[in-house]
Amino acid sequence: MEGARQAADKQAADQGEGGSRAFTVIIYVAQFFFGGWFLYNGLNYFIEFFPQPAGSSALAYQLISALIDTGLFAIVKILEAIIGAMLLANRLVPLAIVLAFPISVSIAHMNIVNVQDPLGIGTGLVIMALNGLMALGYLDKFLPMLTYDSGDPSPAGLRSFFSRLG
Repeated sequence: MEGARQAADKQAADQGEGGSRAFTVIIYVAQFFFGGWFLYNGLNYFIEFFPQPAGSSALAYQLISALIDTGLFAIVKILEAIIGAMLLANRLVPLAIVLAFPISVSIAHMNIVNVQDPLGIGTGLVIMALNGLMALGYLDKFLPMLTYDSGDPSPAGLRSFFSRLG
């Protein structure tokens, strides 16, 4: 019964509002572009498709050098590749969106505040717009997190999680 209701709800959503289908397509385009971008740039650190830019300002160069020297850059690149793969595979998408936000903010900040050239500013704005657009597309998945008074902690979430696995 539940499966039939979900299928009917999906069909109604697909056929219903004219903008609903267009919105879904726009979100998927953003998701797959962003996912491809992250996967490509994440893998580029390990399999060099193009030389990794050192930063086009002195401060950007220092920051990137420090991230590389401390090993944090490799972690970020691993995360970028994993997030990109998740988005392209259309699996665990809300988690991928949340994981991408700190990286997106860092990239945008670097490009908009530190680099300050037109391409860098455009890159920063595009990455934040895409990440934000994807978040809006999956807003219904995030709404439970936005509860002001969430009550007491409980094991209900663990039970639900493990029941889905088994």
